[in-house]
Amino acid sequence: MEFSTRYFLLAVFYMICLVGFTVNMIMVAANLMKWKNLRSLPTYNKILSSLASSRALDFLTFIINNSINVFFPWLLKNNVVMLTLNMEIMFVFCSSLWLATLLCVFYCVKIVTYNYKLFIFLKTRISTMVPWLILSSLLISLISSLIYAWYSYDLKLQNLSNGSTGNMAGYELVAVPNYNNKFLLFSLGSIPPFLILCVSISLLIHFLLIHTRRMRSNESHTQSPNLKSHFGALKSMSLFLVLQIMYVIFLITYNSHTFLYVKHSAQISSLIPCSLQLLHSLYMISSSSEVKKMFPSALCFSR
Repeated sequence: MEFSTRYFLLAVFYMICLVGFTVNMIMVAANLMKWKNLRSLPTYNKILSSLASSRALDFLTFIINNSINVFFPWLLKNNVVMLTLNMEIMFVFCSSLWLATLLCVFYCVKIVTYNYKLFIFLKTRISTMVPWLILSSLLISLISSLIYAWYSYDLKLQNLSNGSTGNMAGYELVAVPNYNNKFLLFSLGSIPPFLILCVSISLLIHFLLIHTRRMRSNESHTQSPNLKSHFGALKSMSLFLVLQIMYVIFLITYNSHTFLYVKHSAQISSLIPCSLQLLHSLYMISSSSEVKKMFPSALCFSR
């Protein structure tokens, strides 16, 4: 029974990852089609393409990591392979989180009209700053992943022989997980962008709530397209906030190894974050009329 449950969860996981990878690559293809037709790409689409590429890589990394765990576990005995996999997982997670944060900050700055110097400065400069912010996000993610891979494991000597010999040839260095360091470093890498994301979405939701209340108080604008678009943005940002909170909290909890002794923890720990990422990717496609219009062409382009 446990065997069948394990492989059922694994099959569901692969299906979610393949759908998530395809959906995000279609979003990238749709933006490439737009860039090909217009010879330029709006700033919002640049961030969206970067986020979709990062998420596609995230799904691919999950597939590779789980395939090695299930089908090639002997590879994990190699310290270089294990540390590389951990570094890659941390890099795609951090880059995806930072790019999602950048998308929310951009959306917030462009919509919110608070009369503060910081908002005014960002509103006039953020479009030119975006390429540098994307590169900075990738650089910060790389540094975080290197630190995570290097300090999350302790190298210890392991005796390879059954008998006790004084010969050092009977020993090898083995990377042993340091759970306290893993939890601390993962938290330090994820909490800064997560807090920025929460603040920017909260400011945006607060502004949209106030604005929609004002518009609804005016009876002549009750059915206006602006009101509908504001409600759509409010719903979109609220969903994004809830999914990101669930996503980050789950992964931080998992790195604290709370689920270490839970049945099928390896499958569940991959299934839940992938499902949350897929839900938001599907929602972004369904709520974007621009992407839906280019969807058939993007499918042909991605083949």
